Amino acid sequence: MKKPKKFMELVKLLKEGRMLSHPLIKRHVDYALVTGDSRALYNFLEDFPNFKAYAQRNTEQAEFNQLINPFPYPEPDDAQEYLSGPLNLGYVNPQNYLFGVDYDVFCLPVNVLGRVGAGKSHFIKYGLIQTLRKPRNFNVIIPDLKGTEYRNLLACCKNLKVLTNNKIKINPLQAADWMTPMEYILFYSKVFTRENYLLTTSESILIELLEYIYRKRGIFDGSNNWPNFRDLYNVVSHRLENEKSFRYRDVYLLLKNRLETYTRTDPFNCHQGIPHDVWRTQNVVLELGKGFTDNMYSYLVSHIAGLNYSYNMDHGLVGAKLRTLLIIDEGRILFKPRDINVFGDSYINELSTRFRDPGIGLILSSQETSSFNQTIRSISYTKICFPLTDGEDVSTIKGSFGLTGEQADYLFKLPRFGQAVVRYGGYENPFLLAVPHLNLKKIVTDEDVDKRMAGFYSDLKEKMKIVRTPIFAHQVPQTMPPQATSLLYFLSKEPFTKVSAMTKAPGFKSPAQVGKALDWLEKSGFARREQHRVSRRGRKSVFAVLTPIAYKYLDKKGIPGKGDFEHKLYQHLIRRKLKKDELQPKIEGRISGSKSIDVLARSKDGKYFAYEVTLHFENLLSNVRRDLESGASKVFIVTRDRAGIEQAQKMVNANPEYSDSVGFMTIDEFFS
Repeated sequence: MKKPKKFMELVKLLKEGRMLSHPLIKRHVDYALVTGDSRALYNFLEDFPNFKAYAQRNTEQAEFNQLINPFPYPEPDDAQEYLSGPLNLGYVNPQNYLFGVDYDVFCLPVNVLGRVGAGKSHFIKYGLIQTLRKPRNFNVIIPDLKGTEYRNLLACCKNLKVLTNNKIKINPLQAADWMTPMEYILFYSKVFTRENYLLTTSESILIELLEYIYRKRGIFDGSNNWPNFRDLYNVVSHRLENEKSFRYRDVYLLLKNRLETYTRTDPFNCHQGIPHDVWRTQNVVLELGKGFTDNMYSYLVSHIAGLNYSYNMDHGLVGAKLRTLLIIDEGRILFKPRDINVFGDSYINELSTRFRDPGIGLILSSQETSSFNQTIRSISYTKICFPLTDGEDVSTIKGSFGLTGEQADYLFKLPRFGQAVVRYGGYENPFLLAVPHLNLKKIVTDEDVDKRMAGFYSDLKEKMKIVRTPIFAHQVPQTMPPQATSLLYFLSKEPFTKVSAMTKAPGFKSPAQVGKALDWLEKSGFARREQHRVSRRGRKSVFAVLTPIAYKYLDKKGIPGKGDFEHKLYQHLIRRKLKKDELQPKIEGRISGSKSIDVLARSKDGKYFAYEVTLHFENLLSNVRRDLESGASKVFIVTRDRAGIEQAQKMVNANPEYSDSVGFMTIDEFFS
């Protein structure tokens, strides 16, 4: 064997010269280290002298780079261990090792800083394209104050939705269905006053006014006759006219002025806005731009973030798993320092310290390093800085990133576009990042967006139809016709009974009597008729679906299961058929604490089979992956019809690792 010192020098050269990644060289080195016999290694290098030459060249190049670059490149082993993950953000060393992170890292904020045109938006888009193309368990919301910055992603991200300014319809006074009216009033009042820089007194006044309006409109009794900003503005104006106290007149006047800007903005002038579940389930770009002030932007982002936070906490969706990722291109607006003694802390700043557990992620971009207050800087896990030109900004970054003086000065020398300095919580040293170039179509017209989004817009329009429930005092049994009462209690126990079969309910002798009772329930807001196919032949069957008002009146929970009535109906049909097949089915079943499965069946030999009712396809691959990971032997995708199966098969076939573990069925296979 050669002298140990010379052998180790050779190994060091091969390592620093990036040659140990070659499988033959690695094998010879490993053999020499284990046996002490290095002859095979030396013979190989003599036969192929180019490998040693490459190592020497790479080592010299790395040394040269270090002379002009004060940031040490992460070692290949370190890059593999600490900087690897499914989401690639760019290259970190001359060996072209990628900086990758796990998506759950975004449960703690990411700060992206740099001058105008340095590549911040480009970097975010690079990450978004990868994210939106892969199966995942979270959605992405992008409130775009510039207006059209992100619509060009439509060319490569098919599951991205774009809401142009004229398609955004939001009524912040429309209460969330998982909150009581009073809970929602408290939520709205806090968010609106904090993000609109209103005096703290305004919050209690808003609470009192909204409680008055809600009661007047019957909201506490189950009505959905929602007020909007114009209605609130009118009440505030009336109070202002009759207020004698100068102190309170000032509060009302300021509140009136703030509300007036919202009444003049078209997206907020509606009674029935975009359903709240869109912000939890869809990947959406909101093109705000026209007519949106900084206060409006801050309020809307805080409102959406607060709704998702509330929903996740209310439904036990915790555990630092990313569920919604907010891309905030104007972070300076939301997290700038403020006088908390006068206006209180901003709602989103206060909430951001609690986002990790329910899985609300933030990527914050700004050209001003002083934009972010101390709170957001201290809780940020990942900080990325593109080139700067201002000495004060560099000084701030130096302290925040823990840079040496030489490293801080290098921020002036970074290439004009596409390179940044990174301080990552999962790694001990700051390092350089090179972001690959994207070739995206620059111009996407409104006509292009409308054409691509036609189906999405149509679905939203259908969901936003205003169906007024009457304003009524809380009903008591004596005011309800006896047969309507009988039918109401029958439906609460037998919700999947066809209207044609309701004569078996107590007190009914004919279909006419059923129709009369059902008409009363429907007119009073207790029920609605829906048609669904539950047999292989003939027309769709009519069902009477009880409303939340009905269940509140009965003091009962709704139908077990999740989703709308159709989804729950299909869960019921699947469970009934599997039970006949001598399996052990359970609606919303879980395997060892996994996510709930639409219908989980257990065979006699202990195998689990997952049946996923698939009426919408956004979460199909995510459901398949999570079901299989939890221990299901096979996942069955159950759709309405053959067209649904074809769509599901196309999505699964694009991910061949799932193909052998997934089956496809239409719901009619479960019909009696």
